Amino acid sequence: MSAQTHRRQGGFSLVELSVAMVIIGVIGLFIWRWVADSRAPMTRIEIQRQLAEAEAAVEGFVLARHRLPCAASSSLLGSESCGDSSAVALPWRTLGLDSSFAGLHFGVNGGGGVDLAVQPPASASPDLNISFSGVPVLPGFDAGAEPAAARAAADAVQSEIDRAVARRAAVNGLDWCRVLRRYAENPLVGGSLRAGNASGDVAVAFVVAHPGENRRFEGSNVVGGGGAWRFDLPGRPQSADFDDISLAVGPADLAGRMGCVARLSAMQAAAQGAYAAYDNARVMQEYWSLRLFDIAQAESALEGAETGVIMSAMGLALATASTVISIASAANTEGVTAFTVAMAAVNMAMAIADVALSAEGLLDAQEGLAESQAKLAASHVYATQVYNSLADALRHAIVLDEKGLNP
Repeated sequence: MSAQTHRRQGGFSLVELSVAMVIIGVIGLFIWRWVADSRAPMTRIEIQRQLAEAEAAVEGFVLARHRLPCAASSSLLGSESCGDSSAVALPWRTLGLDSSFAGLHFGVNGGGGVDLAVQPPASASPDLNISFSGVPVLPGFDAGAEPAAARAAADAVQSEIDRAVARRAAVNGLDWCRVLRRYAENPLVGGSLRAGNASGDVAVAFVVAHPGENRRFEGSNVVGGGGAWRFDLPGRPQSADFDDISLAVGPADLAGRMGCVARLSAMQAAAQGAYAAYDNARVMQEYWSLRLFDIAQAESALEGAETGVIMSAMGLALATASTVISIASAANTEGVTAFTVAMAAVNMAMAIADVALSAEGLLDAQEGLAESQAKLAASHVYATQVYNSLADALRHAIVLDEKGLNP
């Protein structure tokens, strides 16, 4: 190998080395800039924006899961750990946030008599666990003899009752709202999370804390710090040894932000409407039964009237025969003839009157039956309307329950 060739190969190696060094330098520059940016202190506006995003993510979690998230045991992993009572990191991964939220602390009221991080049992269903059994019955009708419109309305009621029963096991945000409202009414009972300091503290639903510009938690925001509470109240004055920034949401404020008051009120109104419609249906059924009883009584009275007319006719026939016999025997008797004929005439007159009265009674019975049948027909229409009202009331309550806290 010549010296010239050797020098040429050596020159190529130096060029390659130079290119590699340039690439390494560029990569190093980018890494340095990224590290510098990631460790650069955030401004107060940026911190507050990040806290607001975390708060919105927590509220979105409630809409999706019907509870508050648990804190995370590891800020690096960012997944909630509901079994760890000492967890204090924001569960940023569970909330769908990026790793820039890994440095935040999070606390949720999850102990005592109230646990906002546990999905509550279903309790705010349309019937509020009260059975609407017995409503779709059509009393006194045999199969095939029921009024079609009323039967269809009763079937619609049964369908909505079945849906309401199915909703009993379905948990939604309304069930969680009931727990939150009970806590808001008496936060001193059952609340385990409090924010404050040595001079005082208040019950809160959840807290999100940022370590501030120095990226170091101070005061009660330190894990296990502050005695019975874990977080400082938002708005604590900044000082040389405290620059944390946090937000705390109380139970009443959270209930208002999530729309619990309006949604629970609407659900309660819908349930009360269903109760009223249910009571109306039960009263209607009793009225319907009375109408059917009235029909049976009218038919019995008609049968009695028809029997009375037959018996009166038979009595008239007997009276007529007696009169004829009395007149025929008048030629063979003398002393009692006039009396016998007179008695026969009286009996015949009474028989005729009885026939007239029976005929009038038959006419009254026929009119009574016709009136009872007209009232029963009207009750068919009324029953259909009542059943439709109950089905609509249950349907409206079910829609509200299925909607829950969703927009």
